[in-house]
Amino acid sequence: MIAIFFLLTCFNLYADYPEIKQLKDNDYIFKQLTSDINVSYTINASGGENLPLLIYNYKPSESETLFMIASRLNLPYESISTLNRISSISEFSGKDKIKIPNQPVLFIPVQPISDIELLLSTRDTGRKNEIVINTGISKTENYYYIIDGRFNNTERAFFLNTFFRFPLDRGRITSTYGLRLSPITGEKAFHPGIDIAAPAGTPVFSSGQGVVIADSYSEILGNYIIIKHPGTYHTVYGHLKKSFVILGSSVKAGNIIGEVGNTGYSTGPHLHFEVRSGEKAEDPLILIHRKQ
Repeated sequence: MIAIFFLLTCFNLYADYPEIKQLKDNDYIFKQLTSDINVSYTINASGGENLPLLIYNYKPSESETLFMIASRLNLPYESISTLNRISSISEFSGKDKIKIPNQPVLFIPVQPISDIELLLSTRDTGRKNEIVINTGISKTENYYYIIDGRFNNTERAFFLNTFFRFPLDRGRITSTYGLRLSPITGEKAFHPGIDIAAPAGTPVFSSGQGVVIADSYSEILGNYIIIKHPGTYHTVYGHLKKSFVILGSSVKAGNIIGEVGNTGYSTGPHLHFEVRSGEKAEDPLILIHRKQ
């Protein structure tokens, strides 16, 4: 009897999870999974008792992306990426098999390895919710988890590879993103970027790989450059003394694109730097990876 009990325990511990063959309603396992996910949202909204946390397997096709799968399942992409220890969006392609939870959950490995996992490990989870995940034959990993968890801005930037390098090698931030008293009018106004004071002529670097989509002049920004980066991001460099780029040219992170100046509405030599996602400005200090 002891031997039989031991074998059954090992089977439950190391047995593989139910596998979804296709993300369609005629797959009964997929149908059960999506039903659980929808119920979990209702429970989370009402503050009811959580469903048991269950795991499923799925083999993505070559054309399926992480975001496509997450959208089809009505799950946050974080739930899939953290469960499968995918540290950045570029790591998803070529996955033979992925694990999918039956509800929106943020998983934090007990033994973090990657940058994103180390960031997640600093969260105060109370270390109450813990689960053992089968990752292969006779292999398991322990996770803490947060029901209905999401990446914060910094974690999301790490995962999506949207960090940018600081645009100057030296300089002092004199104005941050957000509401401030305008140095020109003296009135409160929204500042869509950061101002970095530096001597005129200081080299300005591209904050990331991209294409120059504007190299022009305006009364406010003076001489300015806009670079479009992969995805939805653009960076803006204003008040330049000189520009060293050509409209339509490609640049890499760290390429010199101009010099700090005092053109346009400016009270002294500095660089006005913005990061935009589409038409919306975001706080550059959240998205800048500044090496110490």
